[in-house]
Amino acid sequence: MTYLFFIQGEGRGHLTQALTLQEKLLSRGHQVLAFVVGNDHDVALPSFFTEQITSPILTIASPGFVVDKEGRGIKIISSALIAIKNLPRYWRSIQTIKKTIEQYQPDVLVSFYEPLAGQYYRIYKDSRPLFCLGHQYFIDSPSFKFPLSSKLPRLAFQFYNRLTAPSHSQKIALSFTKENDNPKKNFWVCPPLIRREIKQQKPSDNNFLLIYLLNAGYSRDIINWSTKHPDIKIEAFWNNPEQEVSYFGSNLIFHHLSGSKFISKLSDCHAYTSTAGFDSIAEAAYLQKQIMMVPTKNHFEQKCNAVDATRAKIAITSDNFNLSLITQKSTRSSSGLTTFKKWVDNYDNKIVNILENKNKYFT
Repeated sequence: MTYLFFIQGEGRGHLTQALTLQEKLLSRGHQVLAFVVGNDHDVALPSFFTEQITSPILTIASPGFVVDKEGRGIKIISSALIAIKNLPRYWRSIQTIKKTIEQYQPDVLVSFYEPLAGQYYRIYKDSRPLFCLGHQYFIDSPSFKFPLSSKLPRLAFQFYNRLTAPSHSQKIALSFTKENDNPKKNFWVCPPLIRREIKQQKPSDNNFLLIYLLNAGYSRDIINWSTKHPDIKIEAFWNNPEQEVSYFGSNLIFHHLSGSKFISKLSDCHAYTSTAGFDSIAEAAYLQKQIMMVPTKNHFEQKCNAVDATRAKIAITSDNFNLSLITQKSTRSSSGLTTFKKWVDNYDNKIVNILENKNKYFT
């Protein structure tokens, strides 16, 4: 079968998912014809993604978040206003999607939370199957519990999910735990997509903390904490293309984001702390690392990720980068790590089986 991928390109998670799913499909004799990546900031795609793609890559303008001046949190209202302003650009992107599908004529469409793919499917009523994949859809599972907050962020999140996944699409909810499918609602629960490079690692403990920051503004917190704890070695990743490696004192190193280097450091670290994205947390859990999650300011989706990881007992959470929480044995949580790894290993082919329209999933 032939597939066309649509990827929401903000952050690294959806790109990583696409790489892993491509690998699985190719191993089963399928073909991924092209990758359509949405991004609203004209930022170059990371090398860890482009270097592993052999099919054509097309970038389109698509909605994204506006980061505050401190580089720490997101600005919800500004993001919405800019999205409204850019509606003509997004309409042109939908036309580009339409032309791309007409050009490649894929059998199946796969969207990694790209909203304009959902709008194309809704507007043009394409008869091909559309599979919408992401942890975001797990909020439709009875096992999920929303974080305490006002109703508005929750309603906005649910609305955005519906934008990305039209009612007649198939929703694949990535989950930290094994939960029930709901075929009548086109809802399937699958384990996270863990890269082959992660699975091939032999984890060790080289006695350092590893940190990944979605927004570089949080680096000041890391620098301040490391200064007060010079006996603890820290290595961190941020998106700073100006410098490959930056040193802060004798115990803190910041690396520019690199796929192979990140995997190596994740395998060797003692514990892992990150803004509360989904995929790197899943990778750290697969490697059985102690984990602390710090949701990005005003990022409701990341708050949901953190609450869900706590439910699965694979991580602890915090509102700030108080790294003492992950270094103190009494506050660590790992009782769900073994269960998580078994879930991934035992159901590794479930996503591909669903994408292949196996009868047992569509009866």
